[in-house]
Amino acid sequence: MIALETNRDAARLPVLLDALIELLREQGDAELTQAFQAWVAQVLLPQRFGGTPPEPLPRLEEVRTMLAEQVKEWTAEWVAEGRAQGLEQGLEQGLEQGLEQGRAEERALLCRQAARKFDVATAQRLADTLADVADPDRLAQVGEWIIECRTEADLLTRVRDARFGD
Repeated sequence: MIALETNRDAARLPVLLDALIELLREQGDAELTQAFQAWVAQVLLPQRFGGTPPEPLPRLEEVRTMLAEQVKEWTAEWVAEGRAQGLEQGLEQGLEQGLEQGRAEERALLCRQAARKFDVATAQRLADTLADVADPDRLAQVGEWIIECRTEADLLTRVRDARFGD
């Protein structure tokens, strides 16, 4: 009874119930068997499956069959839930990786533009400054500044001030 009460492994419930049935069969005590049937129907089943106890109270063998079927249903539900969660996590990770790749490509483009307009050293300093910037609006603003700024010092000052001035 304690093993049934404390068990958290759904697949083990029918095995534990089989052990209880066998133990009661060996005892040959009909009254004790009825008491366990009542406990299973009124306490264990409502705890595990919710709802009210069935009427009439099922025999332990019937409960074993119910549990075996329920474990099959749980397993199918768990597999479906696992697949859904895995798919969701995979999509989230793929989306995040895609976004990060897009941001990295945008940062690289900005650095190529800075190198073309100013020099490679400016592009490298810009790359260092933009390494952690992920906001597409801020990256777009840097693109506009590359066009607007006349000197690399002006560009790097604007980027530095915008990045750390939040």
